Amino acid sequence: EKLDGDRDLITPSVKSNGVDDLRSALMLSQINMVDSAEAVSEACGEKYTSTTSSSTSGCIVGVKKADGNKCSRCWFYDDQVGKLGFVNNDICQRCNEAIFTWEKKTGQKFEKPVVEPVAEQPTV
Repeated sequence: EKLDGDRDLITPSVKSNGVDDLRSALMLSQINMVDSAEAVSEACGEKYTSTTSSSTSGCIVGVKKADGNKCSRCWFYDDQVGKLGFVNNDICQRCNEAIFTWEKKTGQKFEKPVVEPVAEQPTV
């Protein structure tokens, strides 16, 4: 079975691969296109898989928790976050590229905002 996804891209391609566009449009961390309903059920489990009787489009959709860690900038999950040795190691490759481009264009250095702890609110 053929599995198409975008996790093996080293940098975002200039020419769209389709899957990345779908992932972005649906605001999902990861999308994998497979050739059979069995592959969807196997990856996601029966509980989180649509059935052919509920699909008028002929598409079977399954849902499961995304692999990897959450990017601190875009909040997408990516299995490469924290593994590539970037200066901003808690940010995905796509966001690191955006920050690098911004730094190069503006001549400024990106600094993470300081997050102040939220004071507890009195209970009523």
